[in-house]
Amino acid sequence: MNYVSRFDELLDLNALHNWPIKKQLAAEDVNSGRLILSVHDVESYIMPRLPADKSDKLSRHCGRTAIDVYDVEKEHRYNMELVRKKNGRYRLEDWDQVALPRDIQAGEGIGMSWVNGMLCFRLLSDQ
Repeated sequence: MNYVSRFDELLDLNALHNWPIKKQLAAEDVNSGRLILSVHDVESYIMPRLPADKSDKLSRHCGRTAIDVYDVEKEHRYNMELVRKKNGRYRLEDWDQVALPRDIQAGEGIGMSWVNGMLCFRLLSDQ
């Protein structure tokens, strides 16, 4: 079992340097309704912070688990599924519920951080 400090819960989410996962969105991320996440980011940052049962579900072949995703700027929480594909890659399903209303475009940057049991994100103006 990995030890994760509670430091994440104390982060100032308005400070751009407090976003351990940063991603420049590709066309696939904004057009497909799914956000592709790197294996490294999911396995080294997100999974150790998930409750054990959710982490176990996700680590299985083609595993999936529901997680809360919080838009810091809009102060809105979404329920999405984090899915492990056959090829070992990860994606966040139902991302279109964020991308479409916010008119998020390919090339924009987002930052993500795990805080209070949720995957929080915000658009980054300077990546």
